[in-house]
Amino acid sequence: MHLVKPTAKYFFFCVLLLLICSTSFSQENSPFSRYGIGDVYPQQNIAARAMGGLGATVTNSQFINTINPASYGSLGLVTYDFALSIDSRSLLSKTPVNKYKSVNFTPSYLTLGMPLTKPGNINGAALVFGLRPATRINYSIEEGSSIAYDSLGITDSLQTLHEGNGGLNQVFLGIGKTWKNKKNPNNSFSLGFNAGYEWGTKFISNKVSFPSDSSYQTWYNSNSTDSTHFWGLFLNPGFMASFTVGEKTDPISKLKNSYVLTVGASGTLEQKLDASRDLTRETFYYKDDGDIVAVDSVYRVGTLHGNITLPMSFNGGLMLSNMLSNGPFSVKKWGIGVEYNFAQWSKYRDYGQPDKLNNSWFIRGGIEFSPNPLTGKGILSNGIYRFGYYNGKDYINADGNGYKTQAFTLGYSFNLRKYHSYDRQFTMINTALEFGKRGSTVNNITENFFKISVGLSLSDIWFIKRKYD
Repeated sequence: MHLVKPTAKYFFFCVLLLLICSTSFSQENSPFSRYGIGDVYPQQNIAARAMGGLGATVTNSQFINTINPASYGSLGLVTYDFALSIDSRSLLSKTPVNKYKSVNFTPSYLTLGMPLTKPGNINGAALVFGLRPATRINYSIEEGSSIAYDSLGITDSLQTLHEGNGGLNQVFLGIGKTWKNKKNPNNSFSLGFNAGYEWGTKFISNKVSFPSDSSYQTWYNSNSTDSTHFWGLFLNPGFMASFTVGEKTDPISKLKNSYVLTVGASGTLEQKLDASRDLTRETFYYKDDGDIVAVDSVYRVGTLHGNITLPMSFNGGLMLSNMLSNGPFSVKKWGIGVEYNFAQWSKYRDYGQPDKLNNSWFIRGGIEFSPNPLTGKGILSNGIYRFGYYNGKDYINADGNGYKTQAFTLGYSFNLRKYHSYDRQFTMINTALEFGKRGSTVNNITENFFKISVGLSLSDIWFIKRKYD
């Protein structure tokens, strides 16, 4: 008999895959990413996304919840967590009447959690490393207009192409600690924080040109570009507290049912990113192959230093869980939770200037349950089923009417291999489906979306000396 060797190579392979995937956004085209620093990506674990995006009170020893770092204390094994998402978007425009669809493949996150306490210690602590995209900018929008030359009595047409790409990425290190009651381990208090570095780019181009059938062709086309690089630090603290609100023991099976209420909150402090901007205003013409050739630089400013202010955000919620225990072993039968999210996007500033953003808020609710988590046979019996819903106000306010956003979610988690005490390993697949809408009848442009997310959580043994060969 032998212990399994550490498989750190899997983690570094996932890092490489995430970096490769982060450049694969060629199909994405979202006009909503024009505002702020782009479309905000969900930061929740895949299992939490299936529960309406809950994060403030979600704990599980088989995946890593980075929304609330206080949850890290529940990790008992070295755990890898990697996820990918595919989302399909359908954009509808009233004026002009138009429809656009896109399918986007995106990496969600890569995390590695390492316990800092010995196995069996009820007061757990863990260190977590993470890498994830936070926002993405990618759009290409054509807009037609006209211009009148009064002195010539001519009205001509113009074509404007708005393009942008970039986004914000994060790398972080987090630590969480849990203190449990020795007589009743379901009663606990946890603290944690993530601290990290974030960086990104925002490249914007607005090309104004005369169509080929224009009656007045003596002017060159114009191109205005804005290229900004930004970087800085962020801090994300959190806490959790759990209390037993009821218990009963089956007299025959001796199985104890505990009802546990968990209260949790986390947030990200306001950030002021350093930024460097290059501005260009130039004339150009199109080559036959579609590339552009600059004719003359009308205006150019290089390395203009400034700041981009990102707002404070807050998550808080409650979860009631049914825990089953038989001796020292405990597992969750079901859990139901509700959560409130808030972000102060009205305080966003780009070199001191606001954007078409407003404060966002969301109410989230979700439930998870396992039919027979202790003695069930097969993945359908001891798997975990999840459902959820969220509703609220998006941070984008492009047309001044605000954007209502809502979605239904569901998901399923199962182990590919059983947990064994002799090798202390597991391999869990987490899935989530999300379908919803951004915008309503008061908005000119609305978006229907459907997302499929798959996450892989697997454990390994590190820093344990071999006993047998």
